[in-house]
Amino acid sequence: MCQSHPLPLQQIRAATLFAEPIPHIVHQMKYEGLFALAQPLAGLMVEAWPQWQVAVDWLIPVPLHPDREKKRGYNQAALLARQLGQDLGYTYMPGILQRNKFTPPQVGLNAADRFKNVHGAFSVTGDLITGKRVLLIDDVCTTGATMAAAAQALLDAGAAAVSGYCVARAM
Repeated sequence: MCQSHPLPLQQIRAATLFAEPIPHIVHQMKYEGLFALAQPLAGLMVEAWPQWQVAVDWLIPVPLHPDREKKRGYNQAALLARQLGQDLGYTYMPGILQRNKFTPPQVGLNAADRFKNVHGAFSVTGDLITGKRVLLIDDVCTTGATMAAAAQALLDAGAAAVSGYCVARAM
């Protein structure tokens, strides 16, 4: 947790570190259209899950802005969350959390700029989230800024608790 930016998440965990070959595989999944790589990456998350189980009602992927998702053709976090939900038996709930602000990619930004970049970028639809324990799913966590902004929107909408889980944590 970053002291200058306290995170609203209970905790953030990763299946592995962001070290080769993971960066190459994630890059291929996100930017080269190899979305089928989500299945083995979710497999890493499933394999690591017993080390860190947390009470979960719903799996919610960190959403892309609609323009970015349209350009890419898919949301890599949604692919991971769907597979993780199937493999672990948790309810996958896409569409509850939206990214309503188009932001530049976080790559290359320092920690403070990452938090500013995604501040207020997310919103929640409806009131189904009230009282739910959410596990936010993403591919990579660097500073936690994106997950923090998404978690804050979920908590503001009534989620009981939000934790984060990703394939890899950048160090």
